[in-house]
Amino acid sequence: MATKNSFTFIGKIVPIKDTDGFKGYTETVYDSKWMTQKLRFNVVAGDNRHLVEINAGRWQDDKKNSVVYTYSKAKDGKQSEPIQIPWDKRNEPSEIEKVAGYKVFTVDTDTYSNRKALKDAEDTEGLAASEKKRKHFLAGTDFIEWTRKVVNSDKIKDMVFKVQGSVEYSYNEKTGKYYSTYEVNKIYRAEDDSEPKSEMNVHFYFTENFMDKESVVEDGKAILSGYTQFRDSKTKSDWFCPIALVMRESDIDVVDGTEEILSDFGDNEVCKALLSCKVIDGAQKTDIKVTDLDEKTQKAIKLGLMDEKQAIKNAGGQAYGPKIQEFRLGGIVKQSEPTVFTTEDLAVVPHIKEEEVDIFADSDDEDDI
Repeated sequence: MATKNSFTFIGKIVPIKDTDGFKGYTETVYDSKWMTQKLRFNVVAGDNRHLVEINAGRWQDDKKNSVVYTYSKAKDGKQSEPIQIPWDKRNEPSEIEKVAGYKVFTVDTDTYSNRKALKDAEDTEGLAASEKKRKHFLAGTDFIEWTRKVVNSDKIKDMVFKVQGSVEYSYNEKTGKYYSTYEVNKIYRAEDDSEPKSEMNVHFYFTENFMDKESVVEDGKAILSGYTQFRDSKTKSDWFCPIALVMRESDIDVVDGTEEILSDFGDNEVCKALLSCKVIDGAQKTDIKVTDLDEKTQKAIKLGLMDEKQAIKNAGGQAYGPKIQEFRLGGIVKQSEPTVFTTEDLAVVPHIKEEEVDIFADSDDEDDI
């Protein structure tokens, strides 16, 4: 089964401003009385603004929600296994304790440092109040209901959060396009002075000549073209989605070295590596240069009538450039290795039969109810 790409965003949570065509929360009830919910919000991390979401479903009739399908903790040398938690016991701590951490949804609106200080001070009352701010859920719909309250609360508007989850991919056969979403499963309050972060780990599959170095000298940018694997919920199969990573580096030797380090094909056609990337989505600040100043100021500097540093300071020192959307290579998490896949495997497009899809069918064991 395809291993998912993961993301970590650290920044402020900003709710969606509803319009006629786009809303932060939507709910759909089908004739079968199966209900789906979608919650969307923004994470503003420095100059980046990321749209994230949570999707879940359940029966409207509570009697039909008999169990939560999930996975047990791996312990005593045993691997994680599929288990079922009774629906009416899904929020009991003893039942949640049985479940693997990666299958538990979490929202925590208190910081680790505050909780530790309360513990060190043996403030049992304060610690109990702090613990109540940490919520765990097994059902995605419960996670959505609580997160919706948090996202729209005025109490959190100045708080910093670490938002984590997986990147979900899909293919639309009608448009012939791939789509991706940032699906949230963990929300932790971070320290107020935490640095903004926009990172994603990418399982990158690539073939020879994956590095396009044509614009390195001129633009300081190289493109790594490859694929990432994903599990398609409709076909119940693993596929590959095209993905491009950007390497911002004007030194061609560094680019050549990166290409050489990642290339480990042997007799195989496809390699894979786990890479860390910075998710850039917004206008980036750049230092103002003399050439960015107006003609009169440039002339005054040239004639010695104005100090260059002072002129740049007067202009603000920094300015926002055009909006950028890219996955910028940050480093290698796990070195590359050859795979048994071929170039033909990477190029196959998901094919979905034109038949009615069961809207409440089990979807890759992703906590469907």
